[in-house]
Amino acid sequence: MTKKSDEIKTVHADTVLLDIVSNWPSTEAVFKKYDEKVGACLCCTCLFDTIEDVASRFSLDLKTFLHDIEKAALGKNLPK
Repeated sequence: MTKKSDEIKTVHADTVLLDIVSNWPSTEAVFKKYDEKVGACLCCTCLFDTIEDVASRFSLDLKTFLHDIEKAALGKNLPK
């Protein structure tokens, strides 16, 4: 996890899920949405993995996954 002074300001493919959820609690809804797609709780099983690692592990489209996370981080609603 990053130190408070090093707090991340944007989400990247190499950002760890824990850092994302810690900095942008609204992104938890995205991970719950993807839980249904992958059949696993991403925050339970992948909390210390990067977005890129999660996308690769579960055959998710990295660009779409990252875009959905970024939208949630910015406070934009996702389609259901």
